[in-house]
Order: sequence, then structure tokens, then C-alpha cells
Amino acid sequence: MKASKLIKDIENRLSPQRENRHWEAVWMARALFSLTGNHILLDVEIDPDQTQMETLCQWIEKRNQGYPLQYLLGEWDFFGRRFLVGEGVLIPRSETEILVETVLSYFKKRPAPKLLDLCSGSGCIAVTLALERRDALVTAVELSPEAVKYLRANDELHQSGVNVIQRDALTPFSDALWDGIVSNPPYLTREEMDHLQTEVTYEPQMALYGEEDGLFFYRRLTRIWKTRLKPGGMLAFEVGDHQGDSVAQILRENGFSKVCQTADYHGIIRVVTGIWR
Repeated sequence: MKASKLIKDIENRLSPQRENRHWEAVWMARALFSLTGNHILLDVEIDPDQTQMETLCQWIEKRNQGYPLQYLLGEWDFFGRRFLVGEGVLIPRSETEILVETVLSYFKKRPAPKLLDLCSGSGCIAVTLALERRDALVTAVELSPEAVKYLRANDELHQSGVNVIQRDALTPFSDALWDGIVSNPPYLTREEMDHLQTEVTYEPQMALYGEEDGLFFYRRLTRIWKTRLKPGGMLAFEVGDHQGDSVAQILRENGFSKVCQTADYHGIIRVVTGIWR
């Protein structure tokens, strides 16, 4: 069977409602049959075994039920790198790259920054910061035992040297001071939780729900951690749609200056930052 035929067969068996089913078929074929881009380009011959085909059938069935493609693959790309993911951990998203870019830009000319990632999840933020800034000392805090497994696995996969701490980010664990604190906290409102896309319902609620108005963690994390920032230190949050002004106000009310909102490539405010006095 040619690679092109295999991919087309997968595509045809995926629900027509999936706008990106061709690319999903490509991802499945690459993962299950160890295909590279060159294999697909050259349209190589494939001889699938029974186990592979049975797994493929299971994947297609689960995907058509809304199960996340990323969980099927067991990995997803973030900032040009592969991150391990699965049930119990939030899937890395491209908009979070804006948060990483913002932090990297601020610390571009600051040597050996000491950075803290709260509600770290898969570790995509912490690991990326550590890899992009090899002189940085990066610590990641995550409460969920399931997510911590992926956080540690991703740190090991990339040999990033992140200090992983399993505990509640709402409870400071030391009097250490940080140059930068970054977080992509749970920020969905109750209304948003009631209308989740099917795929998102498979992700851990504790990584999504930010209480009734979605702002609970921004208020608590800002109040708790602001005094753990060095003078001139940055607090950087990813925010949900239409939350930019509210989070910016929270930072101002807590004594932060130079509060800034940064949009993603679609013009949606995605990051709010403030500088500690």
C-alpha cells in the first residue's frame, strides 16, 4: 500500500465534520507507521501489520468520538519541540508560545534570570524557557500527580534541567525571590465550562476552570506571589478571550507598574505582564 493511499483511507474514515481531517490523517500515519516527511513526499510503499491496523481502527473510532488527537499521538509540538502529553495533562497550545516569547524578550539582556512557572502542567513553558535560556534557573510548580508525570518526563526528554516541585501554586513554598514569575493558570468561566468543545472535555478540569468569572487564579496568584518578585521582576500571565483588561486591572491594584497587554497573531489579547516596583 502506498503512503498516499493509506493517508487517504484514514482521511475518508474520519468524520467529515473535521475540517483538518487530511492533516489529522497525516499525523496518524506518521505516528503509527513511522513515516517521515520524505516518506510521504516519495510516496513509499507500506506494509502494515495486523496490530498496526487494529490500533489505527481504534484511533479513528476514538477520534470520531471527539477524543483529542494529541492524546492519541501521545505528543504535541510546542515552540518547535516535541512534548509528551496524555490524559490528565493540558494539551500545549500555540497561543501559549506568545507568553514564552514575551518572557524571553523581557529577559533578553538580563543574565542568568531566576524564573518560576506556576501551574506548569506538561512543563511546555518551563522546559522551553530553560532550553531557550540555558543560563536561566527555572523552577516549575504543579499540583496534579498526573500532570507532574508528564512534566518530569518532558524535562528528562529535553534534558532541560528544570527544578520540578509538586505542590499547590497557591501556597508559597519558600522566601526565595524571583526575576520572573510566569503562569498559564486555569481561566475558563463557569459558562465556558458548560459549553466546552468535545475535545476539551477530555482535558483535566482543574487545569481549565478559573471559578465563576475565570479570574480566581489571577487574583490569588498575584496577591500571593508579588512579594516573591525582585524589584523590576516580571509577572506574566496567559489570559483567556476578553480577560486582558480585567487581569491588567488586577496587576495594577496589586502595585505593578508598566502593565502591558500583548496580542496573539489573530489580534486577541493573550498575555498580560506587569513589573514589580
